[in-house]
Amino acid sequence: MPVKIIDTVLKLPQKEKVKLYYALQKDLDFDDDYLGEEDLTPKQWKELNKRIRDVESGKIKLIPWAEFKKQLDEKTKTIRNKHRAKHTD
Repeated sequence: MPVKIIDTVLKLPQKEKVKLYYALQKDLDFDDDYLGEEDLTPKQWKELNKRIRDVESGKIKLIPWAEFKKQLDEKTKTIRNKHRAKHTD
């Protein structure tokens, strides 16, 4: 990107920079899942990349959301029942 454009943008008033930011965001069509380089620390990026490699290599198996939700609901129910039993004795 030519330095002149960046210099010009950086000299804009804040209100104009905000308008430009939203215009660029809309034009680039970022969704909420987009992660920019600055969104994570180097340590977090390293961990994220490790987990991606683990999934891609087959070391980690993913399960469908419905199955995970079912397991989570069952565990939550068990914990709640134990908690209730503990407090009703």
